[in-house]
Amino acid sequence: MKATTNELATCAHLVEELFNPLISQLWRSGRAIAPLFNQPASSADLLAESRPHAFEILAAPHTVGAGFVVTPGILTDEHFLLAWWQGDDKERIPESIALVQSTDYSRQEWFRTPQRTHASHVTGPYIDYVCTDEFMLTITVPVEQDGQMLGVMGADILAETIERVLLEPFQEAGATLVNHHNRAVLSAEVEIFAGEPINPENFSQEVPCADLPLKVIN
Repeated sequence: MKATTNELATCAHLVEELFNPLISQLWRSGRAIAPLFNQPASSADLLAESRPHAFEILAAPHTVGAGFVVTPGILTDEHFLLAWWQGDDKERIPESIALVQSTDYSRQEWFRTPQRTHASHVTGPYIDYVCTDEFMLTITVPVEQDGQMLGVMGADILAETIERVLLEPFQEAGATLVNHHNRAVLSAEVEIFAGEPINPENFSQEVPCADLPLKVIN
């Protein structure tokens, strides 16, 4: 189905309305946590400072995980730390799971892209083998102070949640939402699943989602 530019723009605007309030909240939380590092900070300090912000983010619509991931090497007692909580019970990721990620989290897209761009980023959809075994999108913002990268503040949203919220207008427009790797986030086409590679040459129209690394195509 050939959609009008206005229909695609409406879909893009709905995507922005879904993500942008959360991104703004992440920026606020990151700015609130940053002064902790004005003096030497321990893992216990960071956990105590991050917890209320993560809980507030988890109380927002659609989020299933939230927290602060510190730049390796800047805490006084731990080289790596994921101060991350998840689910309705707001449980912290167990240390054993955190250690699985600790050796390489600074090389993950959700960490290194905000570090490089100094801007917010949306990673995914990807299968979250560590926590949920479901398709996930992770939204992160850099937390910086005086030119130093302190870490990222982030939140997780299930891909199925995005589909539930946005699928109807996308179906009406016959549209597909793709990330900057040209992988589908959601689609009106039943044969296109989350995470599936998309060939842009098969689509004739696209509308970017403002500052998000996402676009709506048809």
